Amino acid sequence: MNVAFLDSIETTTYGGMEEWIRLVAEGLAARGHSVTVIGREDSDFLHRMEGGNDSIRLEPMRISGDFDPMTIARLKRVLSDNAIELISVNFNKDVRLGGLAALFNGNTRVAWSLGLNITSDSVAHRFLTPRLISGVIVPSQALKNEVAASGYIEPDSVEVIPIGIPSLSRKPDWKRDRERLVSEFALPSDSIVAVTVGRFVEHKGHRYLVKAAQGIIQQYPGIKFLWLGDGPLEEELKQLVKESKMTEHFVFAGMRSDVAEMLPGANLMIHPSILEPFGIAVLEGMRAGLPVVASRVGGIPEVVAEGKTALLCEPLQPTSIEEAVCDILDDRTALKGMGEAGMRRWNEHFRYDQMIDRVERHFDKLVSRHEV
Repeated sequence: MNVAFLDSIETTTYGGMEEWIRLVAEGLAARGHSVTVIGREDSDFLHRMEGGNDSIRLEPMRISGDFDPMTIARLKRVLSDNAIELISVNFNKDVRLGGLAALFNGNTRVAWSLGLNITSDSVAHRFLTPRLISGVIVPSQALKNEVAASGYIEPDSVEVIPIGIPSLSRKPDWKRDRERLVSEFALPSDSIVAVTVGRFVEHKGHRYLVKAAQGIIQQYPGIKFLWLGDGPLEEELKQLVKESKMTEHFVFAGMRSDVAEMLPGANLMIHPSILEPFGIAVLEGMRAGLPVVASRVGGIPEVVAEGKTALLCEPLQPTSIEEAVCDILDDRTALKGMGEAGMRRWNEHFRYDQMIDRVERHFDKLVSRHEV
């Protein structure tokens, strides 16, 4: 197949959907498919794509507003020049820009790949979206239910394909990985390291973990909260930690490219989101052998096995987070068992090759249906 991916994310932002595109594009290219990735000029998104499969064509583009004829013309030219059979689009704007370019090209199918429910009740969305897309891909049944509730996306057109992530480049080794972690951040060797991965945005729920931390520290004074990420709320969260007199217990490590290598040296993962259609960070924690405390929201209950690989807490409730973290730390045998069970669950249900298999079959089905 000749496949393209369109993502108009702003130049300085890189999120879960961009990582999904990178993984899928590289997986399809490795299987011999022709892959083109279209994004904004000088964007973090395209820069991160540069270090992957050399056979993937990158198309930096000036992307203007909805229905911009110049952007649509540029997209149509890319589709035509590369004989694109299917284009995967992300944002609502991408649906319209990429969808109209595909329509004018005449022989390109459109897959709307969603990481969040961004359906809208506007007339433009209700009228145009069903006419421009051939199908929808979501990572969880929970998100499928939300998308179908829009009323203009047929449930049968929505395919649930769970996210899969590659194996670690090297097998986790507790002693080695622990030494690296405590050395990197100058932590006491006997620290309990609770890691949280995600952008500092409201729906990730970091502020509720700060509020829960006071009670957790009282029971486990050696705990350190390692936060991997960045975002618009970073300074606000640092100030909240400072005002709560817990600065020595928090490490703001920034956005890291080596998160996968760092996780196995932690003791557990805490993921306090208030909105999470899937939870790729939770999956990364499971792959690293970490027991998980996460919010019972969105697709997270589909990713974990509650009570076996994770304890789930209620969103927006610091007391619930505190109780779950302390419960999981109170039983060190169960702590180790949960981590091992999480690694097995990732290996059985959420491997990278499984995701690429499913995406490949779905794209092929959409293209074949068009040919018929």
